[in-house]
Amino acid sequence: MPEYDVVVVGAGVSGGLPAAAYLQRAGLEVALLERAARPAGFFTSYERGSGVRFDVAPVNFSCMAPALVDLDLAAYGYTIDFPEVLFATLDGCGRATTFYSHLERTTAQLARWSRADAETFAQMLAGLSARAREILAAAFYTPSPDGGRAVELTAAAVGIPAAELERLTAPRLVERLFESEAARIAVMALPAINLFGELLLPGQGAFAWLWSFLLRSCRSPAGSSALPQALERAFVEHGGTLQTNALARRLVRDDAGVCRAVEAEVDGRRELFVGRRAIVSNLGADLTSELLGEELRQGWRTAGRTVFTADLVLDRPLRWDHEGFAEAQRLYLIWPTWEACLGWLEAARAEREEVFLGHLELTQFSVLYGTGPSGAALRVRFGTGPFVDDRWSERLPRYAQAVRERVLELDPEVEIRSLDLASPLEYWHRNPAARHGNPVGGDFREGQWLGERVPYRTAIPGLYMSNSVWPTSMSWLAPGYNAACAVAEDLGVRGQAWWAAPPLPLP
Repeated sequence: MPEYDVVVVGAGVSGGLPAAAYLQRAGLEVALLERAARPAGFFTSYERGSGVRFDVAPVNFSCMAPALVDLDLAAYGYTIDFPEVLFATLDGCGRATTFYSHLERTTAQLARWSRADAETFAQMLAGLSARAREILAAAFYTPSPDGGRAVELTAAAVGIPAAELERLTAPRLVERLFESEAARIAVMALPAINLFGELLLPGQGAFAWLWSFLLRSCRSPAGSSALPQALERAFVEHGGTLQTNALARRLVRDDAGVCRAVEAEVDGRRELFVGRRAIVSNLGADLTSELLGEELRQGWRTAGRTVFTADLVLDRPLRWDHEGFAEAQRLYLIWPTWEACLGWLEAARAEREEVFLGHLELTQFSVLYGTGPSGAALRVRFGTGPFVDDRWSERLPRYAQAVRERVLELDPEVEIRSLDLASPLEYWHRNPAARHGNPVGGDFREGQWLGERVPYRTAIPGLYMSNSVWPTSMSWLAPGYNAACAVAEDLGVRGQAWWAAPPLPLP
């Protein structure tokens, strides 16, 4: 019966891996248990044919994470760079807008629709960038989010009183800031599919929309798998114990009610891994509750915000007539009018199937990895739905055909060599913590925002959670960072010079 200071269950790239790496470097003896053969299955690279390379996760936000410096991930082989084109949008009227890493180029794009809107966007982005580090530290890179502080900082950044911002939905804020329909639609594209909150709720909607522009994406030339590999090396080389093919079966509490161990199945046998000082779960609230035999928190939902993607292998990259589109890793195909945008947001919030193909994210992996002998990699990712039910056998053929038709509308001469759909049920099958196809362990709804998310310190003594950060987690490593902070503070090992308090400033 092996014993450690801390046992971390689940080696996810956002939660379990960084939590284990931080705590091991802090001087604790840590075991990391993972059911699969390798950590971080939800943040890896793979091929569909020779040289046609995809990443499971379409976006990389690791450049914002303190872990890059704290854990010296460059020393373990992790390198990043920054694309010149951040993303691009094409609305239903054919209006194309490209968002660049250089603000001047973006404002030149927006100025085609309205000079006033271009100036507004520049002022907003400058204000947010100046306070980005403080906002991120107050709202996301902390075990105890200070929503009031984050709200005040954001209000000051955009020059709108906090009390007024707290009454605005995202659409109402966009209408207040931007005069042209084309600009309104373009600036709604990214927040609508990469939700930071319910955009139609007063307050939450406004801040969720604004905070989506805090994020700076990067890319790793070696692919997504490079990040979990670097985290794993940092953990193991500091003395950590990684146990793969270990399926957690039960979280064990002692007679005093303290969570002390994890019972796992390893190579067909049951084994008890004792955490003398803490157990950290990266399994999501639902699965953790099942293994504990007790509800962690009432009302935490994992319906909604499912993932549905289609991987296509094309004979060549799509051809575009719009500036910057051929260099954009991410493209958004969006609504023809502002009214259509509002209708889509309402339908998405209600999880109606009509949102299907109403807002698409195209990921041109060929921009990052080039074209292989078998062709070029393109992913189609759908909006907030469709939801999880028992109708997927009838949906899949219709959806596959709809995706084919949409791609051929964009480029009639391209050859689609293969198309592979991944439904929410398949995501759930691959990752049991992604309940109902939800990859981030909770629903994107009003009751689970900032202070209402599942806490890192649970009500169960000795038990911590490392995937309860909200909004979205994934590659910015905030959940694992926060869980490690909570455990280290409670165990008295937090105050070390190498361990940064705030996130990195944006480049």
